[in-house]
Amino acid sequence: MTREFLFFPSNAVANQLVAGVPTAVRAALALKERGDLREGPKLLIAAQDGWIPSDWTKSEFARLLPDVRWEAVEVPVDGSQGETEAIDAVELLCGSYVGSPQKALRSLGANILKATGKSSDGLVSRYLNRPISRSISRVLLKIPGVTPIHATGLAAFTGLLMAAALLFGGAHGLIAGAILFHAASVIDGVDGEIARATMRSSQFGAKLDTITDGITNLAFLCLASLNLYWQGEVEAASYGAIGLGILATGLTALGLRSIAVGGPFTFDAVKNNFRARPSKVTTFLAAITSRDVYAAIFALTFALGFAEGMLIIFACAVGFWLIVVLIVLIKTHQ
Repeated sequence: MTREFLFFPSNAVANQLVAGVPTAVRAALALKERGDLREGPKLLIAAQDGWIPSDWTKSEFARLLPDVRWEAVEVPVDGSQGETEAIDAVELLCGSYVGSPQKALRSLGANILKATGKSSDGLVSRYLNRPISRSISRVLLKIPGVTPIHATGLAAFTGLLMAAALLFGGAHGLIAGAILFHAASVIDGVDGEIARATMRSSQFGAKLDTITDGITNLAFLCLASLNLYWQGEVEAASYGAIGLGILATGLTALGLRSIAVGGPFTFDAVKNNFRARPSKVTTFLAAITSRDVYAAIFALTFALGFAEGMLIIFACAVGFWLIVVLIVLIKTHQ
């Protein structure tokens, strides 16, 4: 009876990161998925120039394949090792390919990252934010040890820059703050992409991401209104304050409902209700109230000098939104 062992053209290829996960680990996962990892014998892994697993490779083996025993072995001259059969790890992952293994694996990584989008993405996210956030994710996933929490921290840091611009930048800071608010919305997609690409999705990560988003949203409205007030735009600031109060009320109600029902902490009760009963109207409402959409609209209108008009529209929109929220929460109360 033959045993398979994974073969890599080089040590560098075995340790090469494919969307954040070393090739050796992804190949072992592929073997497990097709049922070729049997209990008992160790998984043998070899590279043409000798395989020395990196610390990150060892760590990822322990995280993703904790029950699999593996061992680095020498490559036999005749292509076999006793009763073993070599499996080309790159072909296992990529199928037949043209060009270098490194290029094929980079293409695989790009496809994995491309698949991390969500069906719930809004129009702006799908056509603008995702291409940018995937580019950021692609760069970050080349760094061994990067996890979703690092991307969440990057989004939070962008939020802090936004706050600083609104607090200390005056009229120019208002524009910069709105643009940074949109940038935070773009970067917000990175932690989810990294989580899905590296199989690190968790309830804690989703909750932290949701809380960070909520704080950033409220901080933008609060500080933008304050910025306008300091510039003497009292009426515009009042519209922002009214909208902020309505938004905070709605988010509080949604957050309390999320805590009451258990599961992942989220503010998406209304959107989930709309998706459960799809129609053209509910689909449209869900699309235009997505964070990616309103962050982009704020950035554009503020940059063009229409801050007051945008805040009037915003106050009216969140007033309607709060009514919808309360209706949905009442109807779905158990």
